[in-house]
Amino acid sequence: MKVQVLGPADFQKMPWKNGLGVTTELAVARRPGEDGFDWRISTATVATAGPFSVFAGIDRSLAIVRGGSLTLNVEGRDDVTLTTQTSPYAFGGELAVSSTPALENAGVPIDDFNVMTRRSEWQHTLVQHRLTGDVVTWGLPAQADSVAFLYCAEGEGGVSVALANGEAVHVPAGHALRLDQIDAPACQLRAVGPSSEVFLTCVTRLHG
Repeated sequence: MKVQVLGPADFQKMPWKNGLGVTTELAVARRPGEDGFDWRISTATVATAGPFSVFAGIDRSLAIVRGGSLTLNVEGRDDVTLTTQTSPYAFGGELAVSSTPALENAGVPIDDFNVMTRRSEWQHTLVQHRLTGDVVTWGLPAQADSVAFLYCAEGEGGVSVALANGEAVHVPAGHALRLDQIDAPACQLRAVGPSSEVFLTCVTRLHG
């Protein structure tokens, strides 16, 4: 298994496709074309109301990291309000979406977490956990070409990840763990300190 701990120096900031915000790209599988990726994992800041960029043929999942709540108006659906306590929200990238943030602190934007996969070739899962004293088992995908990605959003001591081979990897807050060439069904997660907030993503290639 290939194990990488990634930090701010490895991440890339860029403007939104529509120019109305800033995205921090945490991991990506690039490809030629308009959108330029097969899959992408990122965070973004939202400070004002406005539309999302359009990504045709892309499946998206969105969750709130910190900073308040975000109400989404999604084409053909009822409005939904996302907070740090709600589950990640999935929607098609080609849908017209606008958002309205409610900031916890004036002038401090909301941070959100995004996963995007090209629907014709890839699929993804996204879950959010607040780790406390208990050990959490993180199930890993068995398919070839799959990637597992952990992002530690908050937590004074970060997260300790126990791999199946006995190795323990420390992931500080603001850092991520990427697993490729996965050869184990699961690993164990534990907060180093009172609690840690983690986002767990698995990206898997479709085989037809």
